[in-house]
Amino acid sequence: MSYFYPHKELLLYTPFEVPSMPHFSRIFFGLLMSLCLSLYPSFAFETNLSDEAVREAYFLGQRHDEKISFFFETYRHYLPAPKSGPHVFMAELLTPFAETVEVSRKNALGYSAQQARLDYHSRGDSVRLGVHVAYTGTYGPGFPYSPNKVPGQTGTWKDFQVRLSQKEKTIEPRNVSYEGTRISSGGKGGGSRPTGFIIWLVYDAAQLASSDAFVEVETPDGQHVTVTFDLATLR
Repeated sequence: MSYFYPHKELLLYTPFEVPSMPHFSRIFFGLLMSLCLSLYPSFAFETNLSDEAVREAYFLGQRHDEKISFFFETYRHYLPAPKSGPHVFMAELLTPFAETVEVSRKNALGYSAQQARLDYHSRGDSVRLGVHVAYTGTYGPGFPYSPNKVPGQTGTWKDFQVRLSQKEKTIEPRNVSYEGTRISSGGKGGGSRPTGFIIWLVYDAAQLASSDAFVEVETPDGQHVTVTFDLATLR
């Protein structure tokens, strides 16, 4: 199965514009600029992570502050809701470094840098693409359609076609999986209701280069969603 978000630009002044500001403004702007730059990944797309890089990813994943949140946002693109049908609202592309950070984040209690290194070598270099789909009033469990009116052949995530490519060459995933998403419905029963799903595709990192990667998503109701990831800016 082959499987397809707007990007906010960060406006930065050049160093030549800073001296024209008042003294206090220059100091504040300098501190803000340093903070933003320190939060950006400092290296381009990496494979064959060194032990030092794995250790750095491990400690980043153990953080529980705005820096870890900002880190993952650089690997994500968001899309506005369509007029009808399923809402492909986000795509994320996790590099080997970012995935190592994610594994560390999910294993906070008792997880060590040594285990992170073992897990990385066991997992190997992979790139993971996640396509997040939200149910809407016209698509999903809350929409009262009969089975023969469900968009697509199955009415499930399998009706979504996702494609990753570089330089007009399609990259085939080595694994495709599905993860349902839910939210608490409140009340004393502690129940939950489905909100959508994530389609996960895993690729061999050796197939990708440090350049633009294009994601295309075809929804069962005819939407064509596209987003571009610049791997040269993602560690």
